[in-house]
Parts: sequence; structure tokens; C-alpha cells
Amino acid sequence: MTDFADRRQRLLDSLSTDAFIAVNLEDSDPVTLRYLTGFTGEGSLILSGNQAVLLTDSRYTEQANQETDQLAIEEGRGWNVKGLHEALVNRNLKTVTFASARASVYWLEELSKLGALDLTPVRDPVAQLRKTKTPGELAHLRTAAQIADAALNELISWIRVGMNEAEVALQLEWLIRQADTEGLAFSVNCSTGANTALNHYSPVHHPARLEPGHLLLFDFGANVNGYRSDITRTFVVGDPDARAREIYETVLQANCRAIDAVRAGMTGIEADAIARDFISEAGFGPQFGHGLGHGIGLEVHEPPGLSPLSQDTLETGMVVTIEPGIYFTGYGGVRIEDDVIITDEGCEVITAFPKKELISVG
Repeated sequence: MTDFADRRQRLLDSLSTDAFIAVNLEDSDPVTLRYLTGFTGEGSLILSGNQAVLLTDSRYTEQANQETDQLAIEEGRGWNVKGLHEALVNRNLKTVTFASARASVYWLEELSKLGALDLTPVRDPVAQLRKTKTPGELAHLRTAAQIADAALNELISWIRVGMNEAEVALQLEWLIRQADTEGLAFSVNCSTGANTALNHYSPVHHPARLEPGHLLLFDFGANVNGYRSDITRTFVVGDPDARAREIYETVLQANCRAIDAVRAGMTGIEADAIARDFISEAGFGPQFGHGLGHGIGLEVHEPPGLSPLSQDTLETGMVVTIEPGIYFTGYGGVRIEDDVIITDEGCEVITAFPKKELISVG
């Protein structure tokens, strides 16, 4: 049985309905279709006890044939609603599960209007399957991390005072795209000065220039066969002040303590508390607002979560980020993020760019 067939069977075994459906229309859910079939285009997937069917149109038929096997492919129009309904009814599949987290209200209303189906919403059953990675998936994630490390290593010697955030981000993107990747894991966050306190900053709107003494933060990753790395490193342009050194050292210690402690069997709340308690004891508790980390894979943010609100328990083969941070409005912030594979004894760190000290660039 192929990996895709095995995934489909595990999904069906977890459900109590006749079928499972997933729809990718204009990037509404590319991850589910790719994980279950290998297909990267638009279409509707029907899984039942004895068949896997992909409905698509002429734009994607040949692509579907190239990217999939052991999958029936049917070409036609209206595959996201009317064609999907007809395919289900024709196969006498009456009770149907769909991922409510990935469906629009409009799509559900239109499909429901056609009648004859008992539609069962489940939040995101495929995301639950994806939490634990196979050896093949882990290999892609390791490569994605290595490419990101190499790109950052090449970038830092190129950086100069006076450059702006957008041009530095573009150079980093180019370095990633010239490697053997599908491109970026997500849009590059290159921020400097006070902008480093903005967790999901985009440098394209009002890019600031790099100035001596300012912090410089990169949050980015590479995409290898759909699998994404996610690394953050913080630098200083020129010489750091005492405040920057103190914040950096605190975040570094929180990062290292969490990495040393996480292992299978630990809850997401327990993992988060290791870094959060240390940062709070150092006097920076209010400045660490986000969770310690999240799962990564075909999406850059996926289960499990590591935060005070997490309901997850870590298992061997899960891949998560460890990313404590401290941020001050008007001054800036420091975040250090690594990707780790959870093991029985601890974790394997797959991001390797140096972090032992606050590195000066520019």
C-alpha cells in the first residue's frame, strides 16, 4: 500500500460515515488533497470504503494523472458543488463527513440545497492525521531546514547599513528559490528597529532602513515538496546596547531550556511553561505574549500547539517549533526559533544556524 493509500485508509477508519469529501477551489484546501493523493491542483476528493475519486476539470486532468496513482479521475464542470453532489448520489453515498475548518458557509449552503445527503462536520480530521510525520516527511522537513540555514548564512555577509527591509527580504527569498525548493514556506519577515516587536511583520508596505544599533530579525523558511521549515534569528546592526544583550540572552536561555526538556509524553502546556516561567522569572513575562511553538509540515502552522491553551500531548515523530520571544513596543524584540523532531528521549533539532550570541551584521 502506498503512503497515500495508507493515509486514506487511516482517515476512513477514523470516521463513521459512508464517505469523506474535500474540496480545493482557489486554494481553499490544497493541503488535504495533497496529503491524501499527491495532487496539487483544484478539485474535489471523494473517499469511501472501496474507492478514491478525484473530480476536476480539463485544466487539471493531465496534472492529476501525472501526480497521482490508485485514484479514479473524473473530468467535468461544477465539480465543487453540483458535480460533487451527483457523484455522491450516483454512488449511493448518503452520509458524508467534511472538514468544517476548511469549508465556507456558502459552499455548505449550496451543497445542502441539493438535498439527499446527510453532511457531518468534523473540525479537521486530516490535520489530526498529519501531526505525526513519516520518515519520508521528516526527510523533507530536514532538507527544508538545511536550505533555510544555508540561505541565511549566505545572506548575512551581504547585509549593509542603509539597506531597507524589503530589499534584504528579497535577497533572502532569491537565495531560497535558487535552491531545490518549491520556494518560500511563507512570506519573509525581515524587520529592523521597532518593527522587530511586530510578530508577523511584512517589510513590503513601509520598509525601514537598517541603522547602527538596531535589532534585525528574520522569520522565514523553505518549502521542499510541500513541507516547510520555520526559523527565526535575531541580529544587531553594528554594536548592540546592554538592553539588547540582556533580552537576547534571556530569550536564548528560554529557547535552550525548552529544547533540552521537550519530549514525547509532555503536554503542550508543560512545554510552553518551561520557557514562559524562565522569562517571567527574568522580569519579562508581560513581553512574551504568544505561545512557545506550533507544529509544522505541509502547513507552517498546524497541530500540535505549544501554548498555555494547548490541548495536545507531544508524540514521537511530531515536528514543532520552539520560539520564545520578548518584545517592547517602540524599541523592538528578540525571537529565536528552531524546528525540532520529538523523540522518546527528547528532540532532534533540525535548524542549525548559530545562536549562541547576538551576531553583529552590516
